[in-house]
Formats: sequence, structure tokens, C-alpha cells
Amino acid sequence: MINITLHKEVKRLYQPKIKDFTKWVTSSLQSSFLQVNLDILIVNSARSLYFNQKYRNKPHPTNVISLEYKESRIKFNILSGELILCDDVIIDEAGTQQKTIFAHYAHMVVHGVLHMQGFDHQNDTEADIMESCEENILRSLSLL
Repeated sequence: MINITLHKEVKRLYQPKIKDFTKWVTSSLQSSFLQVNLDILIVNSARSLYFNQKYRNKPHPTNVISLEYKESRIKFNILSGELILCDDVIIDEAGTQQKTIFAHYAHMVVHGVLHMQGFDHQNDTEADIMESCEENILRSLSLL
């Protein structure tokens, strides 16, 4: 069972709908979980900066922050947590990377959900594995 809630502190017509987020999350799952509970929050740069400082000790806004309740995954095979997406950063990066806002939102959700499952990019080997996985998922969604 997949439970996703969507909270928009920033509401724009171009933003993906709950069905899009559900599809992206489902496509990003690398294991069969008993349950997936995910809160998705769309914020502006100021709120992203606040969360990035609070949870990652980084002094700037960022595209996505993944907050996983890791113990639920390890002990109970339940993937749960929060994805915080920064609308401002996603728009800027989409323009810079010459892709649609929709496609970049998808990429950030895939990236964030992979992090919640233990993927990382702290070294070249981890980064290669995670990027390959992201590319395969985005290809399967016809977004790459």
C-alpha cells in the first residue's frame, strides 16, 4: 500500500498533481515494501533554506531534501518519511539543464526516494550506481 500526502506551501498551475507524484514514487521503489508512507511538501527558497540548515547544516536552499524514518524501513520493511521540494530551485535548475519543470520535478522525486532507500552519492562508486538507477527509472517514465 502506498500512501502519499501532498502539501503545497507554494501553489502553481505547472506543478505536478498527486497522481504524478504517486507514479514517480512507485517507479522509484527498488524493493517490495509492506507499506510506503510519504509526505511531500513543496516550498519556496526561504523555507528550503530553513530546512536545509536545520537538517543538513547547509547554508543554502536545495532542490530536494529527503527525511527518512530509517528504523521503519530496517525493522518493519515500511518506507516512510518526507520529501521537501523547493519550487524555486527546481524551476531554476530546469531552465539551466534545458528540461521541462515537470521532468525536473520527476527527477527530484526519484532522487529523493532513492535516498530514502539507502542510495547515496558520497563517492564516485555510489554516485555511479545512484545515477544509473535514476536514469533507468526516468527512461521507464519516458522522461529521459
